[in-house]
Amino acid sequence: MMLKIAMMAYDNCLLSGIASQLDLFTIANWEKRRQQPDSKEPFCRHEIVTAGGSPVTSFNRMPVMPKRALVDCQDADLILVPGMMGRPDALLGQPVLLNWLRQQSRRGAVIASACSGAFLLAEAGLLDGCSATTHWQLAERFRQRYPKIDLQIDRLLIDGGHYLCAGGTSAHQDLALYLIEKNGSAKLAKACARMMLIDNSRREQAPFVSFRGRKNHGDAPILKVQQWLDKNYRGKVVVKELARMSDLNERTFLRRFRKATGEAPLEYVQRMRIEQAKKLLAGSEQLLEQITRVVGYEDVSSFRRLFKQIVGVSPTVYRQRFSAL
Repeated sequence: MMLKIAMMAYDNCLLSGIASQLDLFTIANWEKRRQQPDSKEPFCRHEIVTAGGSPVTSFNRMPVMPKRALVDCQDADLILVPGMMGRPDALLGQPVLLNWLRQQSRRGAVIASACSGAFLLAEAGLLDGCSATTHWQLAERFRQRYPKIDLQIDRLLIDGGHYLCAGGTSAHQDLALYLIEKNGSAKLAKACARMMLIDNSRREQAPFVSFRGRKNHGDAPILKVQQWLDKNYRGKVVVKELARMSDLNERTFLRRFRKATGEAPLEYVQRMRIEQAKKLLAGSEQLLEQITRVVGYEDVSSFRRLFKQIVGVSPTVYRQRFSAL
């Protein structure tokens, strides 16, 4: 059965997110004809839609021409919501977009976002009580605005059944390939990826995530401990001493630290150490044994396992992938 796809477009949207997905869906139609020459039905039909049916201006100032207005599009099986650049606040104040997304979701359409497009799904209430992902640099803003949503920023793609979210800016390609596989076949998705020279094995955003540690939470005693950790995370860290430093009892300290930062104290320290290790792997020629000691660990094997657990790839793979950058 042919998949009917509607791609939303709005001012300041990322043209690459729209164009590359539509290119992949068009290639999927070509590949299906090649793989199934007796089938008369294409893999999909796709079109661009805007709030009023008029052209919009993308982030790179190029116009995006729609086929029809949202109100006229009531038959899509799949609705794609691209990312945008800059703060999404103005977009989130447009009831026409939000109401249409709610209506289409109630009608049974699957809504899929890439990058900051997840803010539109969240604002429309489609992600309440669900897991989601977005670009890692938007994580703190997303958590503050939508505390009822389980943001899993390490994940590149989340399929919630009635919705999908893809992480960073280039994840729109991963999303399109996943949708081709889900609605077509793995063979079809692999053929599209091969033609476009895309690695379709990625499923994690973790290697690209920079840990910064939340500090705009307004909890002064916890901030005091964080500032101390900024200078002393490489040394021995004892929770009781951190609690004493905060002038809170240990139980209260642990509760408030997790609430403020999203992490337990020792997990927070681990992420600080791993973040420094990432910088050294990408920006220096130090051996892994040296880096292990520099960031506060002794056992290289244990450090390697911890690094892969948090980052999603081994230190060696991380260095190979990011040292050139």
